[in-house]
Amino acid sequence: MRHARHTATRKGPAGTMNAMDSPVAQTESPYEIIRRLEGLIRTGTIAAVRHARPARCRVKTGNLTTNWIPWLAMRAAGENASVWWPPAVGEQCLLLSPGGDLLGAVALTGIYSSAAAQPSDREGVCHTQWSPTDFMEHDSTTGRLNINVAHGITLRVGNSVISIDEQGISLQASGGSATVNAQGLAGAPDVTTGPISLLRHRHGGVRAGDAVTQGPL
Repeated sequence: MRHARHTATRKGPAGTMNAMDSPVAQTESPYEIIRRLEGLIRTGTIAAVRHARPARCRVKTGNLTTNWIPWLAMRAAGENASVWWPPAVGEQCLLLSPGGDLLGAVALTGIYSSAAAQPSDREGVCHTQWSPTDFMEHDSTTGRLNINVAHGITLRVGNSVISIDEQGISLQASGGSATVNAQGLAGAPDVTTGPISLLRHRHGGVRAGDAVTQGPL
């Protein structure tokens, strides 16, 4: 049943019309209002993820599955400040629906569940899990940072690059390079230790014959 709600009449100055002079009908039933209130905030799980631009996801909540809707990111300011870390299918989330309309909903991810529990249970630990083998963890009680990846890490500053993989450590800077692995240290165009150059160092005590030279100068 739909009910009409009439506002009280309030007279204004002569020759003017007050906004309260005309009755306003309530077009929505109480049942529709309750439905919208219940739909303002709902829990659900990610049902599908679209990584192409614009990125969207679908959320299953109860017996309903939303259309493609956006999710809240840590930052979303383009090249100035952005974080790309899409949700995963099965991840629990909140649905925020302005006016209770799921067509305009936004997904807020990051709710632990029995199917996807937290990666750590230690106090004072900040743990970021990227995959079953890759994670970063900082322990404030010990002051230690641990980064663990399966295949490699690359750090780039301008034209200088440090690469770490299962084969060894490679450094490139100022036109030269060095590699540390199980076979030792290799560099190009030269390898130096302190002031001593492998290519240009000299030895003292050099004499003809089978004498042993002194250490590098």
